[in-house]
Formats: sequence, structure tokens, C-alpha cells
Amino acid sequence: MKKWIIIIIAVPALLLFLIIGGVTGGPPSNAETLSGKLTTLTASEVADKTGISEERAADVIKILNYVLSKEEFSVAGATGVLAVAERESGFDPKAVNTGGGVAGYFQWSGWSSTINGNRWGQAREKKLDADIELELLSTELNGVYSKSKEEMQKATDPAEAALFWSEHYEGVALSDGQTKAEQLKKDAKKWYDLFKDTLSGGESSAETRDGGGVSADGVPEGYSLTKAIDTSGYVASSYPWGQCTWFVFNRAKELGITFDPYMGNGGDWKSKAGYQTTNTPTEHSALCFAPGQAGADGTYGHIAFVEQVKSDGSILISESNANGLGVISYRTFDKAAANQFTYVIGK
Repeated sequence: MKKWIIIIIAVPALLLFLIIGGVTGGPPSNAETLSGKLTTLTASEVADKTGISEERAADVIKILNYVLSKEEFSVAGATGVLAVAERESGFDPKAVNTGGGVAGYFQWSGWSSTINGNRWGQAREKKLDADIELELLSTELNGVYSKSKEEMQKATDPAEAALFWSEHYEGVALSDGQTKAEQLKKDAKKWYDLFKDTLSGGESSAETRDGGGVSADGVPEGYSLTKAIDTSGYVASSYPWGQCTWFVFNRAKELGITFDPYMGNGGDWKSKAGYQTTNTPTEHSALCFAPGQAGADGTYGHIAFVEQVKSDGSILISESNANGLGVISYRTFDKAAANQFTYVIGK
């Protein structure tokens, strides 16, 4: 949040002892309950690689895992947010700026005064606690700051994500010297480079296939399908003919996989009750693009079918209506890009 004096950090000796004990005793408390995309790095490893304390490294991991899994941020979005948290609080959930009336990871207003507003008023408890602060983050992201959540879910550039978060979530104008734009962009890239290849996702296994299968017109060299696509038997009852949803529903059925006839628009499939989602690229799953992500429609999102996951982490997808209504086309994504998406597992 926008601040008016230097941040003052106050940690009583006894509390410091308790915090350190918590760090050395195991992972952050919410780490065990999260599912989805999580980093495999430990606090010790992050501390060694970045030069920050192990205590603060545990907070870095806590924030990262939370926004990746709970709020489904892309890797670029999540690491852009880390850069802002580093600027705001140094990843200390107990960081306080008394003059600005702000406190916490993201220096929410309303802590000691309401000179800058009262965002702490939405917290379940006014307490400088990491879990309470992350819950407050979710409350805001699923309320008045939903636009920030949407942008972080589809972000592909960590530097741009950091600038957007700083301006729209923190409320600091890009022209304001407090933005520290160049340092912010540098830090976003630093965190992205550290974490981008360290993520594991969800409960789905990361089975791969490099060879076998069949080729088809338009399939990029080096990739293949397990079965040729034959749209002659595709039905168009609940999903309009030629749309992305029509294709994925029928392509899955062609391979013995079932999705509900009413999954919603392409970007809605990941929210359908009763279906497992993961951030691990999974062959024969549905790749759910958020609105605007990787060229998806800005309002409705997009859905595609994962035809192949290779051992190098790259994926081949098939899709309809990317190049025209009813036109079936193919795209590939490398490992870094593929790990940013949400995959819906059929039945």
C-alpha cells in the first residue's frame, strides 16, 4: 500500500523465538492443506539461493504456494506478486508502518489508522499472522480486487505482472517514486527464474509419451495423437457446433473420456463441481484457458484438449475455433508455459 514513512518492524524477542521454532519445525501451516501447483524448494534452499533468512524464505514459499494453488495464479503472476511483497514488507507478515497505518505482507491499510483506508477491516481477526493475511488476500481477490486476480491468472510476463499488481492491488501509481519500477521488474524476474522449473502440481501423475501414436495434417513435427480425430460423429446438442467446447467434449468422448454436457464456457470448465483440476500437464485432459490467457477470448476464455505430454515437459493441444468456427488446429507449449495452465481431468 502507499506509505508515508519508513517501515518499522517490531518483533518481540519471545515472538521471534516462536517464529523461528515454527520455521525450523516444518513447513508453513497452510502448506499441508494446499493442493495444486506447489514449489518443491525448501526454505533452506530458497535462503541459500537468494541470501535472505530462512525465516523469510519460508514466508516466500508460503505466499507463492498460496497464490499458485488457492488463487490459481500463473507462475509469472505469482512471482510478480512476490516482487511486490518484497518491496512492501520484505516478506515479513509483522511489518508495520505506523505513519501510514499499514501492516502485513502487502501493507494493508487500517492497521493503526485509517489515513489510507481500512482494508484490515475485512480480515477475520486483526492480528499480524500469515494465515490471516492470506485469507484477507483471498477475500479481496474474490471481491473488489477480482480484476487483479484475473490478470495474475493469465499473466505471462512477471515484470508486467508486478507492475500491474503494484498499481491496481497496492494502489501505487506507476509514476509514483514508491513504485521503484526498475527494481520491481528486476525482482520479479529473479523470483520467476528461481521458481519456474521447481513446481509440482496436484494429484495427477505427470505421465509422458515421446513416441508412438499417429500423425495428422497440421500436427507439428515430433508430436502425435493417440488416435486420429474424426469429427463426423461429433454431436452438437448442449454445445454449439464448431465451438471450442463442442470439440473438447466430443474429442474426449472419442477417447472414452466423459465431461458433463453442461461444463459452461471454455474458461468455466475448471470451476465445474465434481471434476479434479491440476496444474500438472496431463495427456487427454482439458486445458482450461482463463479469459485472455494465451490468446483466449477475453470474456469467455477457451478450452482445448491435451493430445500429448512429452518428457521435456512440452505439450500438444488440439482445439476448435482458434482459427475459425469448426476448424480443428494444433498448438504446442514448452514446459514453462504448460506449467502455468489449469487442466481439468475427465471421467
